Amino acid sequence: MNIIQFRNQFRKSLSSKFEINEIDFIFKKLLNYFFNFESTIIGLSPRLELSASQEFKLIEALKLINNNCPLQYVIGKSTFMDFEIYVDSNVLIPRPETEELVNYVLGSTKNDDTIFDLCTGSGCIALGLKNKNSSLNVTGIDISNDAILIAVKNSEKLNLNINWIVEDLKKIITKDASIDIIVANPPYVHPNEKEIMHSRVLNFEPHMAIFTPKNDPTYYYKYCINFAKKSLKVGGKLFFEINPFYAKEIETLLVNSNFNNIDIKLDVYGKKRMLSSQRNG
Repeated sequence: MNIIQFRNQFRKSLSSKFEINEIDFIFKKLLNYFFNFESTIIGLSPRLELSASQEFKLIEALKLINNNCPLQYVIGKSTFMDFEIYVDSNVLIPRPETEELVNYVLGSTKNDDTIFDLCTGSGCIALGLKNKNSSLNVTGIDISNDAILIAVKNSEKLNLNINWIVEDLKKIITKDASIDIIVANPPYVHPNEKEIMHSRVLNFEPHMAIFTPKNDPTYYYKYCINFAKKSLKVGGKLFFEINPFYAKEIETLLVNSNFNNIDIKLDVYGKKRMLSSQRNG
């Protein structure tokens, strides 16, 4: 089968899920990531015959996409800020809102700051910070060994020197007021929100990185705050990505833990998505 025939097969198979321009984008992405074909190849060589192994790869990818597997997991890569990172189903696919969080944190950094990224996952936040300012001393922490292995792979690929630690947020050892900035994007989706979530998320992304316990939607924030109030320097900053539904509850937790200068920032969609606060003493 040639390229144009395969493109048409993708259009037919995925027409109930995507617009044609989206299908063509997906197909071109697969050609590029699997075979290093430029996007112009369809126009320049539409009758280029694909090998049996190439056909097999595209057929398997089409099956996954038809089953709502995210394209990022199919190709094993995602774009974050201005670089690419490796991802698989052990880590969340980075969202645009998290890019906003990184830029929000960067506005408060100074050269040589010590920064801890809690619930690091793929390492995208830690990587984004270090990539923008190589003088930062960045540590990424996650309970999942599989996630940390991916973060290590990403930092090696990008040649960024970051300290990665496998550690449970609930048991994390405090650092005696030595950290300048702590940033965290912990699990913050309440299980009741499952009914409004796409199957691409529910069936493929790691639930342990998404959902809170049913009885406590701020569960993981409490552990982040407990760590921060002992480990941040006085005047040090704590940044969160937050669930807009629980912004007030998180703010109350911070006030009760002696944090001040609390600022809640809207994301590009106009939702309360980022929060910064400062250790008061």
